[in-house]
Amino acid sequence: MKATIHDSTTLRAVRPHDVVAYLRARHWREREHHQGQYAIWQRKSDGETFEILLPLNSAYRDYAARIAEALQTLEAVEQRSQHDILVDIQNVACDVTRISAEGEALSGGTISLHGGAQFVASVQRLLLAAACSAVQPRPVYGDRVPEAALHYAQQARIGIGHSSFTVAVYTPIASDVQPQVRSGSRKTPFARRVTLLLIQALHTLRDAANRAVHSGTIEPLLEVAPGGLSAELCDALVGLYEGSQADRIRFDVAWSPLRPAPVDTVSAVEIPAGVVPFLRDTGRTLRETTPREDVVVQGFVVRLEPIDDLRGRVTIGGLIDGAFHSVECDLAGEDYRRALDAYERRQIIRCTGDLDRAGERSILRHPRDVTILNSAFS
Repeated sequence: MKATIHDSTTLRAVRPHDVVAYLRARHWREREHHQGQYAIWQRKSDGETFEILLPLNSAYRDYAARIAEALQTLEAVEQRSQHDILVDIQNVACDVTRISAEGEALSGGTISLHGGAQFVASVQRLLLAAACSAVQPRPVYGDRVPEAALHYAQQARIGIGHSSFTVAVYTPIASDVQPQVRSGSRKTPFARRVTLLLIQALHTLRDAANRAVHSGTIEPLLEVAPGGLSAELCDALVGLYEGSQADRIRFDVAWSPLRPAPVDTVSAVEIPAGVVPFLRDTGRTLRETTPREDVVVQGFVVRLEPIDDLRGRVTIGGLIDGAFHSVECDLAGEDYRRALDAYERRQIIRCTGDLDRAGERSILRHPRDVTILNSAFS
């Protein structure tokens, strides 16, 4: 049974230039155009000519009725539901990434409340990780999220699907459709770059994860990390499985017809649950082996190893993220003299640097902003 859309509020919310962009992308031809009034579009299908009269002013009293007629015509031509066509018109300027948790337990399209919340949160983390990589690929981001990535996450919208448990993410590739349609600008929008990077990274990850399963090590995944695989992306994928208990997660991208993707672009990737332990270990390894930038170390100097009168290796014992660490750093000049004073006077020292792990040792590289605090202990 076909469902016809009658709600006038819904129909009046359809923007004329969204319909224009949709018709143009679906190979309709504009036969007449009366500026600010109406346009007539035609298309031939199976030897029959179809016609749509599109009002160009939503204030017309019969606007909703004309949009309803347009949906009926499109339904006949495309053999799709009016609802699906309307959703595509409303999101004609968006790339749509569908992330589906598939498995026998999810065939009804439902999921536990806790699992669903974790799944959606992991979708957000996944997209944010991809957006960070689109700005600058890194193995770990931590709290250093670029402003462009945050803006991207704020602009994205989601919808929940059925049949399997599916989250559809809509990412606009143009702030306004009409100027994009007219100008034909070829500069790739940031949101499109994020989606391209995400689907390609998932494709590369899937192949590397398969090799990891066969070899029993995470080395294949670590080898592809520079291509956009970060600890955050691994953690997000693990979260999708933990939330859904799915047998597999499928990613499908429907590219906006306003800007078709290159013909060789990957548009679908399926990742099986069997790779989850390897993704979990990869995320942990990337965090343990990647220096953390701009870490503040504060504590007492517990050891000094002079190199000469102006340089030395300093070991600071203090708290980092609530846990005690002994951190080594090489200081020179005034910074070394401050560390020497702090050691002799039992004063607290603070400095900033990039925290690295070398086996069991914690090393602060590129130390800077070395300061002695006023508190003293005898």
